[in-house]
Formats: sequence, C-alpha cells, structure tokens
Amino acid sequence: MTAMLRKILVLICVSCFLLTVAGPAAAYTTVKAQETPTVSADSTVALGTLLLKEEYANSIKKGDWVTISLPSFVELQQLRFYFPGGSYWPSTDEYTVPYAVYSVGDEISLGGSGVALQKEGLNTFSLKVSAGGAPTSKTFRCYIYFDQVYIKALPPEESGKIDVTIDAPPSSGFSSGTVTVANVSIGGSTATAASPESLTDLGGEVANITLKENVPGALKMNGTDFRKQDTVKFVLSPGFTWQTVVLLPSWGWQSGDIDYAIGEDASGRSVLYLQIKKETTKDTGVGRVVISGTVSVDESIARPGNVQVSYEGNNPGVDPALLTVAEYSTAGAAVNGKTATDVVAGHSNQRVGEFTVTEGMAGDLARGRTITLTLPEGVKWNTYPTVKREAGNGELSGPIPVGGDRQTVKFTVIRSGTEKTAFCFKYATVDLALDAPEQVDITVGGSAGARGNVTVAHVQPPVAVVAEKTTVRIGVPNQPGGKLTITENMPGAVRARDASGATAFLRLELPEGVTFAQKPVVEVSTGDLVLDKTNIRLEQGDRVLVIPVKTSSVSPVSKPIEESAAQSEGSPTGEAEEKSASSTEGGVTGSGTETSSGTETQGSTITVSGIVLTVDRTVPEGAVNLKVSGSALSETERIFSGTLNELKVPLATCGTPAPDQIRVAAVFTIGSKKYRIGSEEKEMDVEPYVKNGRTYAPVRYLALAAGLNDENILWDGANQTVTLLGGKRVVHFRVGQKSYLLQGVPISIDAAPEIVNGRTMLPYRFVAQALGLQAEWNASARQVIIR
Repeated sequence: MTAMLRKILVLICVSCFLLTVAGPAAAYTTVKAQETPTVSADSTVALGTLLLKEEYANSIKKGDWVTISLPSFVELQQLRFYFPGGSYWPSTDEYTVPYAVYSVGDEISLGGSGVALQKEGLNTFSLKVSAGGAPTSKTFRCYIYFDQVYIKALPPEESGKIDVTIDAPPSSGFSSGTVTVANVSIGGSTATAASPESLTDLGGEVANITLKENVPGALKMNGTDFRKQDTVKFVLSPGFTWQTVVLLPSWGWQSGDIDYAIGEDASGRSVLYLQIKKETTKDTGVGRVVISGTVSVDESIARPGNVQVSYEGNNPGVDPALLTVAEYSTAGAAVNGKTATDVVAGHSNQRVGEFTVTEGMAGDLARGRTITLTLPEGVKWNTYPTVKREAGNGELSGPIPVGGDRQTVKFTVIRSGTEKTAFCFKYATVDLALDAPEQVDITVGGSAGARGNVTVAHVQPPVAVVAEKTTVRIGVPNQPGGKLTITENMPGAVRARDASGATAFLRLELPEGVTFAQKPVVEVSTGDLVLDKTNIRLEQGDRVLVIPVKTSSVSPVSKPIEESAAQSEGSPTGEAEEKSASSTEGGVTGSGTETSSGTETQGSTITVSGIVLTVDRTVPEGAVNLKVSGSALSETERIFSGTLNELKVPLATCGTPAPDQIRVAAVFTIGSKKYRIGSEEKEMDVEPYVKNGRTYAPVRYLALAAGLNDENILWDGANQTVTLLGGKRVVHFRVGQKSYLLQGVPISIDAAPEIVNGRTMLPYRFVAQALGLQAEWNASARQVIIR
C-alpha cells in the first residue's frame, strides 16, 4: 500500500476527544484520549488515558521517536503503559513507571514491549521504538495511563484544559498533534457522559451520566421546591423525553440523599430535576451520583445525529456542560455538502466540490439499489465523481452514465454495509454553458433511497454586461440606443482563440425586427485587451454585431468597490426571466476579486457606443433584449444549445402599442374545439392538448387567430411543410423537424411539429414566437392566450 493510500482517520467521539493529524506522508497513527475527566487544581489526580494506535502495519518502525508533553502547570509523578497482546512486538502487557524518581535524561526500558522511555522534564518524555526484526501484519498499540499527576494552581492565561502535545519527526510513523486529556475545575461540580448509545425511533437507553462535586458541599440542598430554587437539571434535546431514571449515589452521598423528578421547561424540552436532600461535608467527602435512564422519541421533532443533555441550573455548584448521550439514527440516507468551489460559466473541465451520502442506519443502502447524480440544465459532467468510503463497510460500483446528455450518472450498491456507511463523492469536473445557473446543484436520487439537492459550485459569468437602457418606438428608424459596457470579471475572460485556434469573437445579437442602423463604435476603455477593430462588422441583415478579438487581456484592473456598486445600482431594471449566471438591475453582471484595500480587480472593459436602432412594426411591447455570445466567451458552444450559450441584457424598452390585429386576444382551451378571437367564438376540427408538459395547438388556427387568411397559410404535403406569410415575415415549419425557418434563417426549437387528425400541431409558443406575437398560459383555466 502506497503512502498516498494510507489515510489518516479523523474520529470524533462524544465523551472523548479523538485526533488523527495530517502530517508527512509517513505518519498515520491515530492518537486518542479515552476519556477527559474534570480535575481540581492544587491536587494529585489521574488524567484521561492516551491511546497511540498504528492504523496500518509496518508504519511504526525501529528507531521511530515521539515526544509527549503536558502543560507547564502539570507535574508527572507516575505513569503506566499497557501494550495489548494484539501488538506485534513481544509484550509484558503492562509496565508502571515511577516517573518522579528518575532524573532528566534517564532512559527506562518498558519491559519486553520494544519501546523505551526517556525522561526530558517534569512534564515531558519521549518514546523510542527499539524493537528489532521484521514486523508482522499486526499493528502497534500503546495505552498511556497518567495515574498520578500533580496539578498546580491554574495560571490566569490558561483555558482550563490539559492538552497533551504529541510531536514526532517527519520521518517517524507517529503522527503529531494535540489531544485534550482533562479539564481543570476549581470548585463546583462536573458532569460527564459515557460513550453514546445508539437510538432509533423506538427510543431506549442513553449513556450513563456521572455527576461529581469538585469540592465537598458544592451542590447546595434545594429542598422541596427543587424545580424552581437552587435547581440542578439535565435537559434533553428537542424530540426526546426522559422515561425511566435510576440514581446510584456514592462517595459522600448515600441512598436517599438524592431524588429526582421529570418535567418540561418553557420550550417544551424534557427535563430531569435532581433534589439534593443532603449536602456533603469535609467529613463525608465529595458526592457522586451515576444517572442511568431511558428516553422516548418523537419522530416528528427529533433530528438524526447527536442526542445531547444540557447540565444546567441555578444551584451555586452547577458548572454547565453539554453532554452527548446517544446518536439517533433513522432509516434512509442523508445527503450533505462538504465543499463548494467557484467556477466560470462558458468554461469546460471545471472542478466542483465534494458531498457525502450517509446511511441513517447500517444497511439502509441495500445491495443492488442505485444512487443517481443529476446536474442542472446548462451543466454537464466532464469527469465523473470518484467515490470514497469515509465510514462503514458498504461498497458502490460505478459511475455509469445514464442517457446520452452527460447530465446523470449512476452508482450501484454492490455490498450493503453491516456498519453505518458514508460515501464521499469528489474529484468531479463539469462543463458549463455560458448561461449556466447561479450555482451547480446536484440532485441525488435513485432506488437506494438517497434523496436531496447539494450545492457543489458557485458560478461566475466571464463578463458583466450593463446597458444604458433607452425607450424606442415601433416602426421608427434611426432611434438612439444607450451605451453598452462589457467588463471581464477576471483577466483573460474574453478569449482571443477558440478551441480550433481560430480568431475568437464576441457576438451581439438584436431580436427579430430590430436592426443596427449603423455600425456602433467599439473601444477598449480599460485594460490591455486588444480587439481586431478593422474586422468589426454587422451581419445577418444588420441584426448582429461581430467583434473579433486580437489579444486577450493579462493584467488585472483595480476598481473601487463603491464605484462598482454605484454602477450596478444606477442601472435600469431588466425582466425577471432574463437572468444569467449573476444579475443586477439592467444587466448581466458578476463580481471581481475583492482586495483588502477596498478595491476589486477585474479584467478589461469594452464599451459599445453610437448605437442607433431601427424597429419595425412586428416588434411587441416590452424589453428589447440583446444577446451576448460568441467563441470569445464560451468554450462550450459545441456542447450546449445556442440559447444556453448566450447572455441577455435589456437594451431598450419598446413602448409603442403594436397594430390592432396583433393586439386582439385569441383564446384556445385545452380539450375544446371552440376558440375565441376577441368576442367572437369559432370552432376548429381538432382540440389542443398537452404532451410532455407542452401545450400543442393547430398551426393553421393559430395563424388565423393572428390575422392571417387562408391565402397566407400554405401546406406542402410532399415536403410536409407549413408556410406562413405574415406581413414581412415568411415562416416555414416542417413536420418532425426541431427548427423552423424565419426569413430563411433556421431557428432551433425543442419540439417538432406533428400531425394529428390531419392537422399540423406545434407548441403554441413557437408559432407565436415566429409570428412576433405574445403568448400566455392560464394554468387554472387551461387556456392559451395569443395577443
């Protein structure tokens, strides 16, 4: 097994602290405190037991060192070492070291364990592995008992914890780090819990709670009114209720000295109250009571995870503590995010973050069941996730792609775990459309029962596009438009070369019916981006402005954050549906990189001024949206459809009413052959219907409702083509083809016309789009409204 495959386990225990420390490639030892007692200052006590455990055989070798140090206010007096028989070194099982009798520098052999101890100070010692011979497959384990330790008065700057520091050379098989082995308390009382129990919806036992006074008489007698005065109480997590309770008093308390009652606090949580009937004294010594109990579970409130008990109250001797007494598990599997990365829209092979799928109980992910991971629209898998098991012993196979769109992958459970299993999905990369969503959310599904959405990336658009929006009128040429700015969110966002090495370009496209009356003026106002200005040109009937890029930007440009914010706030508001990877009012924007000096860095800025628009009479009221696209912005043009590889920004508002025949409302009702134009009711020979979430209506009657007559609706049976002649518009629809021709230009659609009862049917919005109409859907009335 290579060093890269030797994982450091990070285990977190409830009643103990566990540490596995990431270090050099050679170190893979678990360091664990078996318990963390609370001890008093100015006393000789025992600390929590320390376990050094080799996770992989042969990790610890002859000559390896590890140094163990305690705080300066601690003096070691007697240690005890136990090497379980499972170790590969011959063992005397247990060896006691009267630490105080040795001098600094003395080396003490720990029996036949193959380990020697060297005293380095009152609170520091080193262990050296001196065993010879080849190791076996068994792993090294060593328990260190701090049997007698003197705790001095706690210095004011200390936190009250006693931490053991473990320090090992980089070449050693031991790990370095820090573990808490005790807490220091002055007076008061201490509540601790044993190892957490496992709970299901059936309820059951929780871990025993031990309550100890730190000094005699710490907990005051609270008499008959113990629920209100000088309270000592243990409050359960929401959704759990104390059922049976047994008290086992000892030391300074005898049977009958303590009683209890169960109730609720103001928040409705279940509370166990203790009645202190007799105070301890110097003669009796400190009191101790072990509390064992069972709880019931309210599934509607309880949440999977740690069940905690809060030790609290207004008794002077109460030192509040939060104890974990159980782990509550429910059937099923939970989906949780771990990390989320920043990615750029329009780019490919972008690394996304990690997430986990964790069983509620062992075996919940049954053998043969599947886990599917589905990306949102505008995002596709480039490199499928790698699955790593973080806990338990279940096993997955995969990934296997589902469908041909690279949006869903499937994993299969090939071994159901006998221990609660957690899988981590990591190392995945994705391709993003230019108009990708603001964040990459993976939908987890499949037959295994894992369900949920998890965010693995936040998407930033490559550029921020802001327009000074103006108002234009229908049927008027040469109308002035506002200035447009395109700002790179990072240097190099606007590329000079596409994937084939050809010159990349920006493409600014106006909607149907709107054209540039003249070629606008294009300049780089800030930054070192260089455009091919001699080849800036208008195309497609002057609806498209093409801007070739000569050289990409390299140097970042600093800009005050206040200026950036003011620019966004001063922009007009765009329509809600015209969103991009990130949007502000009046444009498609992103955010640069913020610096500590109150500025942010970005790339170059392109300004497009001198915009003059001509608007014909087919343009509807509302926003005139400019589409920004091109190979200079997207390296995923061949992966995603055109509509996903463009950003939209409101360039102008068309406020002049359209012609009367277009403003008349035509209403079609699903399942009815009757339709209405204005106040006149008419009848068709086929009913509109819903298919795959789309509403299909007959093309002919939609065209008639739009004001066309029979002479302007042509059917070519040989070529299965419908031609609509609407004023200046010539539209061709072909049965079975997911595109139509508008003025000879192909326009992609995601549904093809089909023939039903001799009529050509198509989702109504595509016919409305082709004819320049407005279309609405009334869900409650199940009606299509064409204006």
